[in-house]
Formats: sequence, C-alpha cells, structure tokens
Amino acid sequence: MTARTQPTCTLAAHAPRSSRPAALLAALSLCGLFPQTAQAAPADFVGTWVNSNVATSGITRINVTRSGDGPLTVQVFGRCHPTDCDWGSAPVLTYGASVSDTNHLTASAVYAKGFSNTTLVMTFARGRLDVQALTQFTDGSGRQNYASRDAFTRYR
Repeated sequence: MTARTQPTCTLAAHAPRSSRPAALLAALSLCGLFPQTAQAAPADFVGTWVNSNVATSGITRINVTRSGDGPLTVQVFGRCHPTDCDWGSAPVLTYGASVSDTNHLTASAVYAKGFSNTTLVMTFARGRLDVQALTQFTDGSGRQNYASRDAFTRYR
C-alpha cells in the first residue's frame, strides 16, 4: 500500500500571466480554501430508503444496515400484493474510484433467488440513492434478462 501525498500549496511563479488566475484557483482549491465535495463513507449508505416512484412495480424499499464496525447488509422489498415481498438480506460491497480512494460512492449486492439472480448497483449522490437492478433469469423459462433503474430517498 502506498501513502497518500498531500498537495502542495504553491503557485508557480513561472506560469504565464494569462494562466495565473486558473492556477491560483486550482491552488486555492487544493489547499482547502474553497469547499471540496463531501466525502462519502460506507456508513452513508445506512438507512431506510424508499422509491421516489410510489407507483413502482419493482423495488419499493431498501434497508441498509451495519452491525458495529462490521460489513454492510441490505434488505430489499419488492412490489407484491397485498404486502411487499421481502427478498431477504445480502452482503454489500462498497467501491471508491481507485485503489486508494476512501470516498465510496458506489456499492453492490447480489441476490440469488433460485429462479433468477439480481445484482444491485447502488450509487450515493446528493443525499439520494440511485439503484440499478440487473436481473438474469436462470430457470430456463425463456424470460428476457432486464435492467431497471430507480431513485430512492432516505426515509425520515
């Protein structure tokens, strides 16, 4: 594992006069004088999330939990009648943009339901959870694999 280096807060004196304003803004941003994008951690996924589309025929609710400092788990509920179907719980993996990135904005979980496998790809952004569900049928029924995408808001 390599150590992360901190940016230096200098403005190159040899920069052409026309590019100095841009270089100054970049240096100020790196030095923390302008607010940076908020960092997300796996804990930001924790909570109860409800589908923004109340009329959805797919996933209606997602519960992401964490026991102490342990791994995240997700419990998914899908539209059924008269009550929503509980898909059960699955482990969650979170991802940064690189091997050293601790700003985890993406997560995944896999549900093997016997007749199908569904992979959830969850993205945390601006306080909302965007979820893409990729479903592959494994039962030989001839049904087509499909993808769906929904936005979820945190239940308060």
